[in-house]
Amino acid sequence: MIGLAAGGFGALLGVGGGLIIVPALSLLAGLSLHAAIGTSLVCICASSAASAAVYLRRGRVELPVAVELQFFSVTGAVVAGLTAGFIPSTPLYFVFAILLTVVAAQMWPAAKAGWLERRLALVSARDAVARGASVGAGLLSGLLGVGGGILNTPVLHLVLGMRFERAAATSSYMIGMTAAAGALVYLVRGDIRPGLVTAAMVGTLVGAVPAALGGHRLSARWLRLAFAVLLLFVAYQMIRRGFTEL
Repeated sequence: MIGLAAGGFGALLGVGGGLIIVPALSLLAGLSLHAAIGTSLVCICASSAASAAVYLRRGRVELPVAVELQFFSVTGAVVAGLTAGFIPSTPLYFVFAILLTVVAAQMWPAAKAGWLERRLALVSARDAVARGASVGAGLLSGLLGVGGGILNTPVLHLVLGMRFERAAATSSYMIGMTAAAGALVYLVRGDIRPGLVTAAMVGTLVGAVPAALGGHRLSARWLRLAFAVLLLFVAYQMIRRGFTEL
């Protein structure tokens, strides 16, 4: 059930579903944070493959942009995967929560552009900003198991000016390679449990395909709102878990 929900939201919002899988496995199933992250990265690979296949056929993926930025995301994911085992879980909960809150504030649909959007309008080197953000997305993917879509979608939408639905589709394509790079490191370290991964991955695939097929019928404004609400809810849960771990 966790995989099903993650696959649906991930395909619609371009975030891979890690925002649901990691907190759910950690908060509800009682897994260690590192085991939940490893499981999430494998599921994100499946979700990305399923949803990106649909988006590519429909021409909704900005392929040149995705291919260029993937290099920077994969680099960040490998570095994060190699160092994650040495970082205690408690700080990661709070980093996760802060990041989610900031992104949610910027993605909240509003009549006027937010603080970040107004600043980005003044930035001339937007490609450089996007590359740097892609490295950050890879680092977040490897450290937190969120696939990088949590940053990819806002960056593609707010920095590079893509329509939200195209940004989500392009992000869905990008996160598969990023997650795969991080998952390999977790697999070698023994943080991935095959039986649990299989169950979650099947649910992810079942949820991702119909969401990708029908997502174009949904309003971009409502998708942004759903994205923001989801981020705020998860941030609250991660703060609670962080305090219990102190």
